[in-house]
Amino acid sequence: MIGEEQNNYHLNTFSKNLISWHKIHGRHNLPWQKKINPYRVWISEVMLQQTQVKTVLPYYKNFMKKYPDIKSLSHSELDEILESWTGLGYYRRARNLYQTSQILRNKYEYEFPELYEEILELPGIGKSTAGAILSLAYNKKYPILDGNVKRVIRRYFAIQGEEDVEKNLWDISQSLLPNEDNNIYTQSIMDLGAMVCVKNSPICKVCPINKNCKSHKLNLTEVIPNKKIKSKKKKNIKLFLVLIQGYKNQNLVLMQKNKDKGIWANLWGLPTFEKKDDYEKFLKKYNLSNKTTKYKNIKHSLTHLNIDMNILKVDLERAVNFDNYYWKNIYDSIGLSKPVVMIFNKLKKEINQCVK
Repeated sequence: MIGEEQNNYHLNTFSKNLISWHKIHGRHNLPWQKKINPYRVWISEVMLQQTQVKTVLPYYKNFMKKYPDIKSLSHSELDEILESWTGLGYYRRARNLYQTSQILRNKYEYEFPELYEEILELPGIGKSTAGAILSLAYNKKYPILDGNVKRVIRRYFAIQGEEDVEKNLWDISQSLLPNEDNNIYTQSIMDLGAMVCVKNSPICKVCPINKNCKSHKLNLTEVIPNKKIKSKKKKNIKLFLVLIQGYKNQNLVLMQKNKDKGIWANLWGLPTFEKKDDYEKFLKKYNLSNKTTKYKNIKHSLTHLNIDMNILKVDLERAVNFDNYYWKNIYDSIGLSKPVVMIFNKLKKEINQCVK
């Protein structure tokens, strides 16, 4: 913990210097900084979880166009939201948005709650996201502690180590809050972490708080935060996907709805099998064993998993009734995993070439 004298000093200078810097050098044109309200802040904060700003920008703009407010989001279907999320990854975030929108409709009459404890109870919202909503949208005195803010605080106070650090960081983050302009301060410290106090090679010479930064004084900015220990080796799995287009309509593809658990929960996908024997049994069941050709191989990497997908295409010579599968148009607005989007894009090109 920082001492009382030190705490008072930093309270008077830290936030003041950051806010002054932000007025000139901070980011002011991000789409969620326009027409600020709790809903827009909430969507942006959820999208930005473990995702870079440049990746989020087009998704956020499209999402706001389709779902401009709580009411429009709450009256949508989960499939529609997942379709808007396709390619952004971490699909649990989209499912949490849907669940939260239902709560906001049924319990809060399309309004976002203003109490920290109530916001924290909403699906997918943790302490930092709740703090961001309250500070950015309501200008209330609540801290945040995302990756950028953690890095700024750890360097400024030269906090090393990994064990038992989290509570200390939250306490410091709380103590640094100004008595006014919390919305500007919160954006300021996030921008400093994103633009100046970056992970590698921080630009200390232009930092507005470098004069009192302990890591800067001790030449520890490349050491703090500690380099994370590499996680365990990713698990490698192999999947077999079967691509079957409609007998007379090439725009139709045989699909299955994934269960509500797993990496692609609730998304639509091709018939998928973990074992070669299982997909061979599937083909044999419908007398399709001799109708397959290799179509595409996709290697897809997730945070904990490497997936090697072999896609085999079946050419139907007759209409077939498949059990527990559905025909979906490749132009339908449905939630798809990134690999399936890649397959559909390839199909669309092939269909367009045939039409020409």
